[in-house]
Amino acid sequence: MARAWDVHGLRPDARFADAAGRIILTRWREMMSYRDGTLLGDDIEELHAMRVSSRRLRAAMDAFAQAFPAKSFRRHLRVVKEVTDTLGDARDLDVAIEGLRRLLPGLPEGEQAGIQGLISRYEAERRAEDAVIHTLFARLDAEGYERQLEAWVRRHTGIDVERLAPAPAQD
Repeated sequence: MARAWDVHGLRPDARFADAAGRIILTRWREMMSYRDGTLLGDDIEELHAMRVSSRRLRAAMDAFAQAFPAKSFRRHLRVVKEVTDTLGDARDLDVAIEGLRRLLPGLPEGEQAGIQGLISRYEAERRAEDAVIHTLFARLDAEGYERQLEAWVRRHTGIDVERLAPAPAQD
């Protein structure tokens, strides 16, 4: 599983809004760091890491909802949930395909054809999910969503993502 990024400048005595901004922006950038790999589709672990990161972001947003106006918060949370749900549909198929492929060699020859057919069907469904993922991110790009979210967090918490400079945890 993808390791969570450290949140720069987070202190035990931080104001609620300050902590909200730092954590949400870090989780946002963490999630988006897997975007290119997810869209490329060569490694199912990229999508898995993005989905795990999106769930961390959702949890952070839920925890800090009170730092933001309710109406705009609901809109942004809806978008993050859409990302999580979209990635989840693809991840479920990845897990099913991987599990069936592991099962296949141990089955009697007469049963392998049926399982192979199921794998083929799931692979076709998974390709369709790739199109859904690409469409979602193309829409978010067209809306300038990344810029909007980061500006919204800055406006309500005072935390600027560029100054925060979220980055992967150092091993």
